[in-house]
Amino acid sequence: MKYVYALINFAMLLGIVWFVARKTVRNALRRRRDGIVEGLEKEASSPDRVEEMRAQARRIADDRDRELDAMAAKSAEALAAERRHGDGECATQRELIFSQMREDEERLRRQMRVRFIGEGVSLASAYAATYLVSPENAPYQTALRRRVLEEITSVISFLPGDLLSIRRSGRLAAAVVSDEALTGAEQEMLTRSISEAYRAASGGEEPPLALSCREDPSCLGGVCLKLGDTVYDGTLRHRLERLTQETESGKEHLSDDDGENLRRRLFRTQPAVDVYQEGHVVRLSDGICHVSGLSGALAGEMLAFPGALRGMVMDLEQDSVGVVLLGDYGTLHEGDPVRRTGRVMEVPVGEALIGRVVDALGRPLDGRGEICATQTRPVECSAPGVPDRQSVSVPLQTGIKAIDALVPIGRGQRELIIGDRQTGKTALALDAIVNQKGQNVLCIYVAVGQKESTVAGVVQTLRRYGAMSYTTVVCAAASEPAPMLYIAPYAATAMGEAFMYAGRDVLIVYDDLTKHAASYREISLLLHRPPGREAYPGDVFYLHSRLLERSARLSEALGGGSMTALPVIETQAGDISAYIPTNVISITDGQIFLEADLFHAGVRPAVNVGLSVSRVGGAAQIGAMKQVSSRLRMDLAQYRELAAFAQFGSDLDQATQEALCRGEHLTAVLKQGQYTPVTAADQVVMLFAVAEGYADRLPLEEMPGFTDGVTAFVRADAPQVYEAIDSGEKLSQEMLAQLRDSVERFCAGA
Repeated sequence: MKYVYALINFAMLLGIVWFVARKTVRNALRRRRDGIVEGLEKEASSPDRVEEMRAQARRIADDRDRELDAMAAKSAEALAAERRHGDGECATQRELIFSQMREDEERLRRQMRVRFIGEGVSLASAYAATYLVSPENAPYQTALRRRVLEEITSVISFLPGDLLSIRRSGRLAAAVVSDEALTGAEQEMLTRSISEAYRAASGGEEPPLALSCREDPSCLGGVCLKLGDTVYDGTLRHRLERLTQETESGKEHLSDDDGENLRRRLFRTQPAVDVYQEGHVVRLSDGICHVSGLSGALAGEMLAFPGALRGMVMDLEQDSVGVVLLGDYGTLHEGDPVRRTGRVMEVPVGEALIGRVVDALGRPLDGRGEICATQTRPVECSAPGVPDRQSVSVPLQTGIKAIDALVPIGRGQRELIIGDRQTGKTALALDAIVNQKGQNVLCIYVAVGQKESTVAGVVQTLRRYGAMSYTTVVCAAASEPAPMLYIAPYAATAMGEAFMYAGRDVLIVYDDLTKHAASYREISLLLHRPPGREAYPGDVFYLHSRLLERSARLSEALGGGSMTALPVIETQAGDISAYIPTNVISITDGQIFLEADLFHAGVRPAVNVGLSVSRVGGAAQIGAMKQVSSRLRMDLAQYRELAAFAQFGSDLDQATQEALCRGEHLTAVLKQGQYTPVTAADQVVMLFAVAEGYADRLPLEEMPGFTDGVTAFVRADAPQVYEAIDSGEKLSQEMLAQLRDSVERFCAGA
């Protein structure tokens, strides 16, 4: 009869959880309150619990009402705008508002469902703790303990690190915790199994075993054995805790039928042995801690700390491991337990991340609900080998005339953006992202060490120009600890690699790697690694090389995907020969140097033609652009040299004056406003008209009108020229003649 009562109680538990979790969001709130009233009648001994659940239900209802009020306000705003401006003018704005309302409604529904599931699991744990410790269930507890002991004895093993630690300490400590005291036969069986496993691993040595046993009714049943650093936990309490953690960490994977999903999870909660290594925090400071034990830990392995805090192994020492803490460590103290997860550090990847703002661990920061990613990828992995790559030959159009014409970037290339503060480095990178709209290129923007307000402005800009629909923003703000800044570029690269190996093209911007190197220097000094030049550790070059080498254009056998990297480096007073800049310059395939003097003189983007270079060159340009821009760099360099000497004299010959005039107009045509990308075909027409001298007699202030006019005229007058340019091939003599005639007709009409 005792087993029958236990089954009846457990069936009642499943019925309550099923009743609470299955309902829709609207009906769930009403059914939730009814369930709480019923629970109050059945659980008169726990009124505090019921009152807390009732208050939480009221809070959930209030949250829902506030969300619905906000949606109604947005709808009223859209209708008011329609009345003020008419249907035609506000249709786009109205559609954006309604789209946001639909997203908010879906997010609200998902959040409500997740909260119900979490409460259901907590309630299941409370009921299990109530009926399992009752005296009627003693036979069940005994059978459970014996079965768990048999499982433990079958999985006991010793790693080489465990043997080394035991020999160094001279003793093998074994501690057993169970709900009731082990019998003599059970202790003898456990001792014999430990001794046999030790002799098998050590080559016949006798173990210096010291076994201690302790009773703990809160185990709820089963046995927990701690053998050195390794824990063999077969208690029911541990299984219920794991169930709760799995539900919380996997809540984004819940199906629409939440009740069925939860029931399957509960039925799978059978007492079994969970094997893991456990250590303890011995030192803690500034996002770095040292953990004793964990003799089998791997470099780069993820460790679980109390709560949701996670860490990554950075140093492997003789008696401890150095760990960087990834998150808020304010509640962590010395002596807290730390357990291995057996997995290297990884982040979620996939389509669910597109259009989202996440932190360095892939957790959402944009308030749009959980990220339903079904795949993960290690943050550190090997770069593609030479046989797995192909040459860079497909252009990545940035829409910036000075870049596409003078410093072309190809898909799979690594092009450095370098310059002083406030010279337009981030603006140039954002322009490149905005121009990828409709180009079938996914973008990832990594903000390392920037203010949160700055990142919010970047996200708002990308939304305004429609770029967030294909962009992921990874933010490691300046207020976060150094380990988060350190891991962010690697995590973002892992997200991009998932798309690259799926055959897609990716553009990733690291803004910026100067702060990334500073965060790594801070971590290294706290880990007591020897400092080198400028206090950077000796492997700071490897820090960035193993990051940027992962950008490549894969061979056709691997899908032909690519990942183009635009790292950003900040210089001091234009010194590109400093330590970190020279390191990154030697890793990348070229650099775009933004000069402060040009920026302040109004030349924007302030690209220094002499110091900027692309080691891919014309291979990353379309044929027409290669024809038009072949002499552009030489003409601009000659102009800069003549302009430097011309300021000291007034008597210049005719050829010098013409060269200066041509250079001024070339410089003017390369000026470009922010977030105004220019198509490749328009760039070819503009540069052709100016390079051929058709704009030499125009005042410089009329150059923007001239370039806009000539492109519009040629597009209408000679559309076949635009078709030839868009084909990517070089222009034939016939096409060049048609282009020249069209430009001449425009100049004659103007």
